[in-house]
Amino acid sequence: MLLNLKQECLNIYKNLPLEIQEKSIKIELDKGEVLYQKGQNPKSFFFIKEGLMALTDLSPNGNESLLRVHGESFFIGHRSFIVEENYHANAIALEDTVLLKMPFSDVNDVLINHPYLFKHLTQMIGRDLRMAEERINDLTGKRVKSRIIDTLLFLKKRDPDYPWTRREIGDFCGAKTETVTRVLGELEKKSLLTKQGREIFIPDFEKLIDYKMDSELES
Repeated sequence: MLLNLKQECLNIYKNLPLEIQEKSIKIELDKGEVLYQKGQNPKSFFFIKEGLMALTDLSPNGNESLLRVHGESFFIGHRSFIVEENYHANAIALEDTVLLKMPFSDVNDVLINHPYLFKHLTQMIGRDLRMAEERINDLTGKRVKSRIIDTLLFLKKRDPDYPWTRREIGDFCGAKTETVTRVLGELEKKSLLTKQGREIFIPDFEKLIDYKMDSELES
């Protein structure tokens, strides 16, 4: 049975040497505040202690494009740090968020002194690559559920009072309206969301994120 990815990340952080945890720099972001911007040179990577972060970019037509949403107990910014290239997206807090900036000078510091952490981070990059490839090859298949969930999390945090329609959700993530309807119905049956007319309510954002991550690991 696959280990829950959130718990895996949390275990990796908890197993870091105490001196590393104590050297981590606490960063507090208000909702809407930017952690880093596309094109910046990464000096470290981060662990989300609490809150919700979104990775966004601009599409060719100039509209905001959502890449991923990450909740608490996940690492972010690690891919750019490991491969030593500038950030490919903007990292924005969708709610008040607390992060820990990891105290590593460069990728060799992680590779040589903490190989188990390096292994974990590269495995995460490998998973992300697989999901990106599947998203390109199958815009309406397995990955569509994850895209719809990410979009729900993003839109409900950015503008919680707006009654988002299924068509608007689908347009944002490249899914057909009927596919959005099917996924919303599935999530409602699992009590991960409720609907009242056009209104969609998410009772527990973390449970929805956990479900999304587990679905990605199992597919």
